[in-house]
Order: sequence, then C-alpha cells, then structure tokens
Amino acid sequence: ILRARSRDLVRNNPIAANGVQVLVSNLVGTGIRPRAKTSNPELNKKIDALWAEFAKNCDFHGHTDFHGLTALAVREMIEGGESLTVQKVAPRRAGSKVQLKIEVKEADHLDDTKVQSSNTNGQRISQGIEYDSEGRRDAYWLYPDHPGDMNRDLRNAFQSVRVPAD
Repeated sequence: ILRARSRDLVRNNPIAANGVQVLVSNLVGTGIRPRAKTSNPELNKKIDALWAEFAKNCDFHGHTDFHGLTALAVREMIEGGESLTVQKVAPRRAGSKVQLKIEVKEADHLDDTKVQSSNTNGQRISQGIEYDSEGRRDAYWLYPDHPGDMNRDLRNAFQSVRVPAD
C-alpha cells in the first residue's frame, strides 16, 4: 500500500516528482566512472575499453546505458523502497566482447507472499527471499511478469519462479 501511494504521489504531485528527480540527480551525479589502475598501461587501456563497451550496451532491454540503469535503480529505490537488478548473459553479437547484461526490475516483481519455515537443511523463505542455513541469501522468488500487468496470460498471473541469488 505504501509503495502504491508513493508512486501515485510522484505521478500526480509535481513537487513530489521534482523531489525524486533532485534526489536521483544528487545521489547518482555523473555516475560511476571507474578507471583501471594496474601497473601495465596497455592492460589499463584494454580494461577501460571493455568497461566502456559494457557501460554502453549493458541494458538487457537496450533502452539506456549503465548510467541510465543506475539512475533507474536509484529512482525505484526512492519511489518504491527498493529495486532488483538481475544479471543475464546474452548471446554474443557480432563485434561485441561483453555478454553480461543487467535488467532493473521494480520491487513489485518480488513475491513477498512466499514464506516457508526452516526445513531440515536449515533453509527458509521469508517475504520471497530464500536463505541458506547460514542466513545468506540463496535465491529470490520473482514474478516473471509485473504483477500489475493486465495483458499477461492469467494462468501464470501469480506464479513466482526461483531465481538464484548469484
């Protein structure tokens, strides 16, 4: 309910929308700009070139770059309380050296109704997050489609799938 009200406020109140934009701008700034610092200048150039290629083409959906994804994740954190990022390995395309892609998902994709008491191995699920016997996050239970999407097949409407945390 809180997430829905927050999103409604940002959509319908220009002061709230501006507040979110100001926070995103100040938190993200110009973005992360890593530079390699090995003792080998040639290796530094190769690493920096790979980073530049990745940053330019890392969005799984192809809409933005790394800096846009960073701003989107922060915006979702402010507006919806948290965000999820999923790493995916895409098929290699001609000329591309980096296959890693990132998909930013709204927190609504997390099946927070998924709960399971500790089993014999000490694993448990709490609010859609599966923990191992040591208490480390082992997996997330995510809806493949957004739960609010009215255009999806209703047979699979609320069936979450296990996504390993790694």
